[in-house]
Amino acid sequence: MNAPVVIPPAAVPIGRDLFKTVSSHWPSGVAVITTAAGDGTLHGLTMSAVIALSLEPMQFLISVDKTSNTLPVLKQKRRFCINFLNSDQRDICMLFASKAADKFASVGHRLSDLGLPKIDGAVSCISCDVNSIISSGDHEIMIGDVRDMEHFGGEPLIHFKRSFHTVQPG
Repeated sequence: MNAPVVIPPAAVPIGRDLFKTVSSHWPSGVAVITTAAGDGTLHGLTMSAVIALSLEPMQFLISVDKTSNTLPVLKQKRRFCINFLNSDQRDICMLFASKAADKFASVGHRLSDLGLPKIDGAVSCISCDVNSIISSGDHEIMIGDVRDMEHFGGEPLIHFKRSFHTVQPG
């Protein structure tokens, strides 16, 4: 009995395109990171680079592109809210991924006791104070100490292979 012949995939040079393809094959939840500037203006951006980092102390990690319009406010305010989006919030995801001027004008939200915008309909909202910021490559990594959490339930919005998906109840 002959062993099956395995043909290795064609060699693809390591680069941005391969990096994006490989990364897209790792499913992740979708969140909107929100904050408020000292003048009261609200800011936010869409992100999938969110990690529950530590249980003791409770910490989350976010990774923000250095070209983000929200980054300077995050660094100045040193406080953010992670809004885990619900499966029906694709439009909100796309809005906060854009460079629109007032992203909150058409999005239901409320301010937390810490003054952070919490998006209506999100699966969960986690308010954090920035503990540390690490510059790495083209991103700033922020580690946040959890100050407040709310969980509302629902099905999360998932990003996989460059498109949106939902969790199939098992």
